[in-house]
Amino acid sequence: MKNNKFEYGDFVILIDEKDRSKMIKLKVGGRYSSQYGFIDHSSIVDITDGSIVETNKGFKYKVFSPTYIDYVMHLKRKAQIVYPKDSAMILMWADVYPGLKVLEAGIGQGALSIAILRALADKGELCTYEVREDFIDMAKETIREFLQYTANHRIIHGNVYDGFDGVYDRIILDLPEPWHVIKHCDNGLVSGGIIVAYLPTILQVKNFVDELKNSSMFDLIETFEVMKRPWKVDGLSVRPEMWIYNHSAFIVKARKITKNK
Repeated sequence: MKNNKFEYGDFVILIDEKDRSKMIKLKVGGRYSSQYGFIDHSSIVDITDGSIVETNKGFKYKVFSPTYIDYVMHLKRKAQIVYPKDSAMILMWADVYPGLKVLEAGIGQGALSIAILRALADKGELCTYEVREDFIDMAKETIREFLQYTANHRIIHGNVYDGFDGVYDRIILDLPEPWHVIKHCDNGLVSGGIIVAYLPTILQVKNFVDELKNSSMFDLIETFEVMKRPWKVDGLSVRPEMWIYNHSAFIVKARKITKNK
């Protein structure tokens, strides 16, 4: 996008008259087709973000540049993602900000990596460990297409359970057995640093929290889950929606302590 106008190669969100959305990538000679007709990609290029275009049948679509949430939720899922409602809380509870060194383990499709990199704002460093090479290749493409810049992101094909190089300010884990990483925090996480784990089941939470306590390295341990409850506000109709974004995973956060002699 240049000067708030779309270019070929940009992703855009098309929203129809019933507020249903579709993400497409603008290509030379491309065409988006639906039951409401078609829109040539050339008719979107050089228009302003937030414009309205019409299909050949006269149906209107709003055109926006995708937000982080748009991009992540419209990805073709080839791996489990950390949902935006959870990634937002992870960033806040881990207190990620520009200049930090962050270790991430478990890249998935790269959704959480994007959120961390944006919080670092091209400063500091993100190092991501992943055991599956196919996930690495997929995540690299996902991250590059949304962010373009990835100079401060290092991806290592390896098992973080076996240890990692360097000392980090934050450790963020999306792994089935994150308790195996705790022993490496003695030398790998700064005193006062924060560790966060994203865990689907409460049994995983128990095992992780037990190990945090047994290590005597961590305090201020918190466990929570995030539920998003939409509301309908339309004239005199003000009520909760009939659906809710319910449990997706638990988040566990702790801070490393140093016991001075």
